[in-house]
Amino acid sequence: MVRTRSDFSEDIKAKSLLWSYRHCCLCEKPCGTNIEVAHIEKGKNDIDNAIPLCYDCHSEIERYNDEHPRGNKYRSKELKTRREQIYERYTRHLVPPIQSEITQSIRNNSQLQRQMPSVGFNLSHLGNMDPVKARVETNVFLSGKSLGPIDSPYYNGQIKWHLNPLTQFFGNFSVPAQCMESDEKLTIEVRVTVIDVYEREHALLPVCFTYVRKDNYWFLEPTSSVELSH
Repeated sequence: MVRTRSDFSEDIKAKSLLWSYRHCCLCEKPCGTNIEVAHIEKGKNDIDNAIPLCYDCHSEIERYNDEHPRGNKYRSKELKTRREQIYERYTRHLVPPIQSEITQSIRNNSQLQRQMPSVGFNLSHLGNMDPVKARVETNVFLSGKSLGPIDSPYYNGQIKWHLNPLTQFFGNFSVPAQCMESDEKLTIEVRVTVIDVYEREHALLPVCFTYVRKDNYWFLEPTSSVELSH
């Protein structure tokens, strides 16, 4: 890590300090005003290259001599991983319980059922706390072969959902035509990323829903498409 003449924007500095709660991302010391938003790699001024550090830790990182190496220097991967640990520690309380569901039921009424290719999607903010935004990304699979995301900006990550406290959305989409023309196993992977009030993204673990054709319902697979393919 080296100091450069270039600097981060005020927006990047503000986010970095908010996300770390002005704690050093190496020693975790609360710093107040005695903190710097340092560069992890030379010449890059994006937020992924920023790390809040106290004066001592910043000096320690820059003091390492590559020409006379002793011990182990701080490398980019370690610095970014440690930074994300600190960011998560001071922002995870901003993430409310979020529930997503693929279903054939209409507004949770088991007596009213959608018929394929129409599929229901419910997304809920279950907490009584700050509003958040969410990005929903789907991937459709037939017998493990990816057909790509649902063709809608709400389900391919282009549009962010606005989730106010204790709010539930009842959406819907249509699966690709080949899903109806085939008897193969139909699975949809759902990835939800929550964006907190300080604009930090929290990726939830992906889950999959598999369709039972003869009974017209979906069951939850508590894992990712990668794990299901093994």
